[in-house]
Amino acid sequence: MDFLERLPDLPYILKALLIFCAAVLLLRVAGKRSLAETTVSEAVLRISIGAVLIQPLAIRDEWQAIYAGTLLIIGIVLLAKIQVWLPKSRKFINGVPSVLVKNGEMKLEELKKARLTTDELQGALRLKAIGNVEDVELALLESNGKISTTLKPSKAPATKEDIQKIIDLLAENGIRPLSQSQSKASTPPLFQEAYDEADIEDYKPQIH
Repeated sequence: MDFLERLPDLPYILKALLIFCAAVLLLRVAGKRSLAETTVSEAVLRISIGAVLIQPLAIRDEWQAIYAGTLLIIGIVLLAKIQVWLPKSRKFINGVPSVLVKNGEMKLEELKKARLTTDELQGALRLKAIGNVEDVELALLESNGKISTTLKPSKAPATKEDIQKIIDLLAENGIRPLSQSQSKASTPPLFQEAYDEADIEDYKPQIH
């Protein structure tokens, strides 16, 4: 309590350092989804610089604002250097990726830790044109708040090279592929669920 009472009397540079460290800690506690696709240090920089540089409009002290902004820039540079010099520190500063889906199954405990709902995860998968959770080999929530995915080998789209190999193999065996033959595609589960919730009557999507 004595330390807290002496906080207003600390040197300005120590106050800036304390505020910076507190901001990093609070954002780490808030979780990855609060970062809006930035790392913890980048989020702190954006919030801090914006809050500091707007102060001259109210207190008419431009030099103090520039000084505080400079200290914050130095802090962010040092934080980046520390992560280069001590790679293990990245785990504590920016966090590590969270496994949200593995082998087609949602990891509910990891979703709770990340403060994400299954609906939000499904929406993120739909944005990546993934129609079924079971098609996903891995889905990771990165330290910058983005969700990265990899599909199961059997569900990964074929590359032009793969298709050309198949065409060449068929040609070697005297078989010509029928370009006009198409199989009827059904709407994948995740898109069907969103469609049903939207209660749209005049349009029925067909995902190919």
